[in-house]
Amino acid sequence: MRLPRTALLFLPVFALGVSTPVPLSFLAIVATPQALAQTPNDQNLDQNPAANTAATGSFVDYFAQDAQLTGHEGSVNSASFSPDGKLIVTAGSAVSAGVWDISGKQVVEIRGHSASVRSAGFSPDGKHIVTASFDGTARVWDLSGKQLVELSGHQGNVYSAGFSPDGGSIVTAGADKSVRVWDTSGKLLVEITGHSGSVYSASFSPDGLQIVTASADKTARVWDLSGKVLAELSGHTDTVWSARFSPDGQRIVTASDDKTARLWDLSGKPLAELKGHQDSVLSASFSADGQRIVTASVDRTVLVWGASGKLLAKLQQHEGGVNSASFSPDGKWIVTASNDSTARVWDTSSKLLTELQGHQGEVETANFSPDGKLIVTTAPGDNTARVWDIAGKRLVELKGHPYSVISASFSPDSKQIVTTSHDGIARVWDTSGKLLAKLKGHESSVTSASFSPDGKWIVTTSYDGTTRLWDTSGNTSGKVLAEYKDDTDSFSSASFSPDSKLIVTTSSSDHTVYAWDISAQMVAELKGHQYTVFSASFSPDGKLIITSSGDGTARVWDISGKQLAELNHTSWIRTVSFSPNGKLIVTASDDDTARLWDISGKLLTELKGHSASVTSASFSPDGQRIFTASYDGTTRVWNTSGQLLAELKGHQGTIWSASFSPDSKQIVTASADGTARVWYLSDNLLAQLKLPETPASGIAEYQGTPSYQVRNANFSPDGKLIVTASGNTARVWDSSGKLLVELKGHSGSVYSASFSPDGKQIVTASWDKTARIWDTSGKLLTELKGHQGYVNSASLALHNRE
Repeated sequence: MRLPRTALLFLPVFALGVSTPVPLSFLAIVATPQALAQTPNDQNLDQNPAANTAATGSFVDYFAQDAQLTGHEGSVNSASFSPDGKLIVTAGSAVSAGVWDISGKQVVEIRGHSASVRSAGFSPDGKHIVTASFDGTARVWDLSGKQLVELSGHQGNVYSAGFSPDGGSIVTAGADKSVRVWDTSGKLLVEITGHSGSVYSASFSPDGLQIVTASADKTARVWDLSGKVLAELSGHTDTVWSARFSPDGQRIVTASDDKTARLWDLSGKPLAELKGHQDSVLSASFSADGQRIVTASVDRTVLVWGASGKLLAKLQQHEGGVNSASFSPDGKWIVTASNDSTARVWDTSSKLLTELQGHQGEVETANFSPDGKLIVTTAPGDNTARVWDIAGKRLVELKGHPYSVISASFSPDSKQIVTTSHDGIARVWDTSGKLLAKLKGHESSVTSASFSPDGKWIVTTSYDGTTRLWDTSGNTSGKVLAEYKDDTDSFSSASFSPDSKLIVTTSSSDHTVYAWDISAQMVAELKGHQYTVFSASFSPDGKLIITSSGDGTARVWDISGKQLAELNHTSWIRTVSFSPNGKLIVTASDDDTARLWDISGKLLTELKGHSASVTSASFSPDGQRIFTASYDGTTRVWNTSGQLLAELKGHQGTIWSASFSPDSKQIVTASADGTARVWYLSDNLLAQLKLPETPASGIAEYQGTPSYQVRNANFSPDGKLIVTASGNTARVWDSSGKLLVELKGHSGSVYSASFSPDGKQIVTASWDKTARIWDTSGKLLTELKGHQGYVNSASLALHNRE
């Protein structure tokens, strides 16, 4: 069982204060953990599960954070939208509430309580705010922060306060085990008792005729306005922190210390148990249309669920437990409040990534169709390939292989898919899942199959020592046109030249690569590798062939078989590929690096950062970016100068493959964790994808500031520089995130750092009992001594001179 909530709120929490909003690109570099949010792509599937009986699987969208509300000192206990969705009110542990606009700018600070403010919410007309506090009172305020009414009477902490739907009444819940209903003048109308423990939340039904409460006695209860119990919701095994009605008033959702949220009807009958959090669930509430539920947890995550209890979404960026989460009235935003001293607003229309879930076991391949509208995935464990329509979120299973599916690829027109399997048969399908042809004849596993660039043929390779060319047209579909034999070995891969006139093949253990024409005549033998050749492909103009091998080399050949260049790594080279213009080459190796070369074999740059073997590397279709995938579970995006642009984290296992969409704006990854993910690479989202992992517990470690929180960040007056405070150091950065100088000298934590009005000096305040003034080159100008305790803030006046 968790510590009582009252004890938790007094644990030390340090504020992250940002007096001027800092751009997300900079926050990502300095201090932002992974921003991951998910929501349903097809809500109809959740509302009517029977509508999706043909296939199983789900889509999960990860959304971008739109704004961060910083300024509270200590925990942010609650955050909620105004009825028009234009404002947000937050409640903090440091005796104040705040009103913010949607961009994250604080509009007003509400002060008057003498203890932590536990909750704050708007009246139905948006003109008033009601707060609940540990000072034993609830209070009503106007939007300027003026106190209008004080509701006194509870004996102890007041945990929640909320208006009735008509705005005429207020309901409060307290540690004294009572619920009280007041009119807006502060007159007590009724006191409701019956719970045997503290009451943590109380809220009205949409019609205003009922109240639902949540208590430490492990129950939620429904009452009429006279205080009569109408239903008891029993089933949670620990404290119930919150209870809310659905917008239609027919359901209730509760959140509990038992790590679950639960859905109930009004009689108290359980409808669904929402399991997914790893720690206490502190809040749960419905979207305005009643189709989604959002839950917040001590485990630092927020989960979004369908109305039937199906898990649809996940947000994880907070650095501390999340105390509350709620939808905006239009459902486009989610606002969250956390112990990390921030509230955050999430834009549900701006996607970071989509997760494709449904395969049983590891997903080994994932590829876009040439038109970029479809994705096909394979997983050996379930003998299927799956087609995902990223526009309409339609899912099709290609069933028929009795054994594991090894590969799947699209035809050039995106209308067909060819799959291979250990059953010795390749199969051709349309994108609706209809089987069009079986390519029979191989006597062992078919290891690969691909369409020719003109779409007329399919080439397959097999462990039976043959490569076969098949006709895909009309009535002759499935007819073998040619057979290429290797009597000493088995083929592992084959690919066409850009003009569809040549084929290059590799074998499982032979160190030789062969080039053939489509009549099965060998035209070149590429000899020189000293170990297994893993891949071979043509250059975009068809004049060169590139190969990679376990001998630690990649080699460039002309089509006659003459070696032109050798590219060296210190371990196996898994993959090698040309840039779209044919002038660059990228290699991926077991030495944990990828390398960029020109076609003469000159090393241009080394892409370092992965902590395990790099399984693949390839260029984007526009040639501007390179992706690398690794056994370390991450994919990284680089520019061609070798600069890391984004780190795509989230997979829980090895990433087996990754590829760009045709427009270069997305990457699809396939992982051993059983999922494929589509990542969206628009420039404004790249920064949010380059993020450190959010730990399960403890404090995140940030680039440049290990083991310390970034407590403060501020722009210079001209907006060109940023100063941050963390640990015993302040740091000056340019607006692109480049570290310019470190201000070192304090012997205690630096709690704030800010520029002088002319931007030429910086003043820092520290727990070493001093403030210090520096120039922007990092030179210490003055040390201000005299305080007998911590110096928490310091600022330079307008008349300050050098």
